[in-house]
Amino acid sequence: MKKIYMYSSLLIMLVGCQQKEIQEDKEVNSAVPESMEASIAIKGSLDQGKEVILETTVKQGNQLVNEADEVLFEVRKSGQDKREMLDAKNTGSGKYQVMHTFTEQGKYIVVAHVTAKGLHVMPEKEIAIPGHEDEGTSIHPSSDVSIEFQSNPVKAGSSSIFAATVELDGKPLIDADVNFEVWKDGSDESHFTKAEDDGDGKYLNKVSFTEAGTYKVQVHVEKDEVHEHQLQTIQVNK
Repeated sequence: MKKIYMYSSLLIMLVGCQQKEIQEDKEVNSAVPESMEASIAIKGSLDQGKEVILETTVKQGNQLVNEADEVLFEVRKSGQDKREMLDAKNTGSGKYQVMHTFTEQGKYIVVAHVTAKGLHVMPEKEIAIPGHEDEGTSIHPSSDVSIEFQSNPVKAGSSSIFAATVELDGKPLIDADVNFEVWKDGSDESHFTKAEDDGDGKYLNKVSFTEAGTYKVQVHVEKDEVHEHQLQTIQVNK
């Protein structure tokens, strides 16, 4: 009877250890981070010699990733080894952007190298840049967008009214999404201010500056197939 009791006790201990190991395994598996995903979008007309915005949106599960360690865009022409590596800026809402001009016609491979939270993903997109002789068959409608930027004299420690008058094919472009992107010369950080529609294609808002110096202002205009931008240089005085 004693031997049977000892064997039974030993069996219970073994089963208990196995259950404990299974539970520990479950805890380890539950700690595995969700996979990270990134998508690539090209904003602007894919025309030879015209600047566009390369953009990637980064998510982990249902959450936007706003603090990636590094986001680089790799651009190379199909069939060639030569490539460019472009450092993207964090523009908020899980988006990272960089501006680029495709100087030659042909097919290109664009890869976004995203490193965040110990993970690395490399989404890839193939695009085609038509030559000038192919403009008539471009999938983008022919349009002429003009952007006229204005600002009051700017002083450090105060705000200035920025205004942009936007026209499409000679007519005011209304109900567009217009933003002023501002960064100090030499800085990697930029700030966006959404412009309010004042009617007749005019968009404006106040922008504040804490330091004097030379600044870049990029006016972004988006509506339907239209995505245009204009770069300005302004001086903020003391």
